[in-house]
This record gives sequence, structure tokens and C-alpha cells, in this order.
Amino acid sequence: MKKTILNTPYNLTLLAKLGMPETMQPEVSRLIEELYHNMLDVIVNQELATEQKSFKTRIYTQDKRGIFKGKVIRRNQKVVVADIIRAGIQPSHQLYLKLAGILDPKYVRQDHIMSQRIETESGVSGTSLMGSKIGGSINNSIVFIPDPMGATGGSIDEVVRYYEKHHGKAKKYVVVNLVITPQYVKRLEKIKAPISLYAARLDKGLTKTDFIYPGLGGVGEITNNTKK
Repeated sequence: MKKTILNTPYNLTLLAKLGMPETMQPEVSRLIEELYHNMLDVIVNQELATEQKSFKTRIYTQDKRGIFKGKVIRRNQKVVVADIIRAGIQPSHQLYLKLAGILDPKYVRQDHIMSQRIETESGVSGTSLMGSKIGGSINNSIVFIPDPMGATGGSIDEVVRYYEKHHGKAKKYVVVNLVITPQYVKRLEKIKAPISLYAARLDKGLTKTDFIYPGLGGVGEITNNTKK
């Protein structure tokens, strides 16, 4: 597994604000959108294939030297963005639209997966996939999984297993989190499929009930205004 912790002062500042109790909607969604936007530049540059191309610019009609030549993202790459409902709804759709803007849209797809942690008084005992809407095979595709919080790794493990069992073999999985734990990293390292992990921040660990500390709070709850 390839792991990249961005850990930039700008993103850490946004994350600090996102985790404050007084930060509420719509500011919560705005911060999440900006954080994923900031991370996408690094991720695309490292994970998508490039090619040398030349394009006529607007100046070409005046001067035949007006041709740009350089390395750009290859447009005919198959990409799937997996939406893990519910914390992943916003970032997955955001990445889906941005990737469709730089790739040929016919190669870009969004899937939807309902995943829920099985919680007990002593913590999280597992993950349940309650339903999915998968658009077809993932063979030779890069599967992006944007999910703000990486706590135990159970959801990602289950999602990858489900894809591999029912929908083929991905070229690789690109997992994009805002905050993760050491326990999460260890769980993903055990997954046999090729994974590139990106996170804005690595936190200290899990509480006794398997929530991240210092963490951001329940992102699924605060984005949907259901947090009590």
C-alpha cells in the first residue's frame, strides 16, 4: 500500500475549524469541499496517467508558433468513484464531477454503497453493507473511495472485498480521507488489492468506543444536521 499524509498547514487550519463544536452547516460542507479540492491536485498528479500533447491556442490565428506542447492527463482512463453513504456523499460527488471535467466523461462513473458500522457498548464490532447501486464492472478501472473519516478501516475493507467478489479487479483503489488513525492504516495494509491512501491528517488513535481522537466528530451527522 502506498500512503501519503499531506499534512499541510493550510489544510490543517481548515481541519481545525471543521472540528470545532461551533462550526455548523453550511460552513461544514464548504470546508469539506475546499479540503477535497486542495487534495485532488496532488492525487490526480500521482495517480492518473499522463501523455504528451499539443494544442493550438487562441494566438495561433495570429502566429503559427501559438501551439502549446506539454504533459497532460490522458483523457481515456476508466474511473469509478464510490460513494459510501453517508459521510462520503458530498466528497464522492465532488470528485466525480471534477474527474469528469478533466477526463472524457464517458469513462467516469459513480457508484453508491450503503455501509453502516455495527456498534455495541464496547465499540465497533464490524461493518454491514446494507445495499448498493453499482454501475458495472471495475476491470481496468481506478476506483476512488473518498470518505472523510478513516477510523477502523472496516468500511473500506468491506467495500473493496465486495467489489473484488462481484464486479472484477480494479487497476487500483485510491482511498481519500481527511483524518485517519494508525489502526486504520494497519487495517488497509492487510488488504491484498492495490491501494493508494491519501489523508490530510493522521490522528492519534481510537477511543474505547472506536471513534477518532482528537478527530472531527461524526462527519456523517454534522453534514446532515442529525448530530444531537
